[in-house]
Amino acid sequence: MDTRLLRTFRVLARTGSFTATAAELHLVQSTVTTQIKSLEHDLGAKLVDRLPGGAELTEAGVRVLAGAHELLAAEQRLRDAARSTPEVTGDVRLGAPESMCAYRLPRVVADLAGRWPGITVHLTPVGTPAALDGVRDGVLDVALVLEDEAPVTSLDSVAVGVERIDLVAAPGHPDEGRYFLLEEGCSYTDRFARGLSGAHPTRFGSIEAARSCVVAGLGLSVLPRVAVADQLAAGTLRSVAELPVSTLFVVTDPRRTAGAAVRVVCEALGHVVESGPAT
Repeated sequence: MDTRLLRTFRVLARTGSFTATAAELHLVQSTVTTQIKSLEHDLGAKLVDRLPGGAELTEAGVRVLAGAHELLAAEQRLRDAARSTPEVTGDVRLGAPESMCAYRLPRVVADLAGRWPGITVHLTPVGTPAALDGVRDGVLDVALVLEDEAPVTSLDSVAVGVERIDLVAAPGHPDEGRYFLLEEGCSYTDRFARGLSGAHPTRFGSIEAARSCVVAGLGLSVLPRVAVADQLAAGTLRSVAELPVSTLFVVTDPRRTAGAAVRVVCEALGHVVESGPAT
């Protein structure tokens, strides 16, 4: 089987768009369409439904995607073993909380690009449930999750640090009031929400939205210190209380043998936060 077809299929599964897949792979869209049709012909099954809103995997496509990850990882291990030089190449699919993607990981990815130019890291902002499902299903190679304790799962979870969490408000705003919190599934906001009595917080899907409401003096929010550091320094926000820290875990699937690129990325993730591992 031509593994180029599997690579194209894997990118299409991630982007959900033939146009975006063509742009990422530097191909014309007709080539992407031809490659997907060739893969479907080779496997004897329809893998993708072409819908007005984009490309959606069929049940067969979901099953093939998991096998594609395994086959491409095996191919990469063979290439790594055959090389006489220490060069490491490959794609690594990394899922992480929005705060990590926005404030911590760009520095790590840039450092990796300088040291290992053959490694491409694909970042996906995800909450803990989606991160664990992604690693378990093979959609993600590795994930970062912020939790109070290691997730109870068959996956491997290694604590690599802690993230400070603050209850913040605008200067002059009361220490209580309306709360703007991140979506359910965010461990530190869910923990805070459980302690609220009679309050009905407004939930947002982004840190920027919650923080902007607080800066405008509309209420309070619970956010990672790294996401509000500039506002705290500028005086547009104040810390009402420092809340219990959240532990950052690197999550991988022990059923899958990590390739060299994944191992390099996991090593770099051990230094993603400035504090030491949680105890």
